[in-house]
Amino acid sequence: MEKRQLRIEVLGTSFTIQSDESAEHLARLSAYVKSKIEEVKGRYTFADPLTIALLAALNIADDMLKSREGKSPAVEGAEISDVAERLLNRIDEALMDHTPWDEEPHTP
Repeated sequence: MEKRQLRIEVLGTSFTIQSDESAEHLARLSAYVKSKIEEVKGRYTFADPLTIALLAALNIADDMLKSREGKSPAVEGAEISDVAERLLNRIDEALMDHTPWDEEPHTP
């Protein structure tokens, strides 16, 4: 398979990557790394480039491990929201079915 090259500019440094992967895959990979670096830079504006790169690498490793374990934060959040919405709908339906003001008071 033919090696492809991609030049990446990150934190003021230029890198050339060679890979058997498609150009689209390399572009997505580069964009993902850059987005993680930008996230870290946004939170730690005072950090030096090495610290930013290491924190971004840790975030990427965390994403990868969670993905392998089936614990994607985005998926978990969406699932929790979906379950919460269904529970609220069931509570609303139950409350609508049972309206205590329509019942006659019970006398002992």
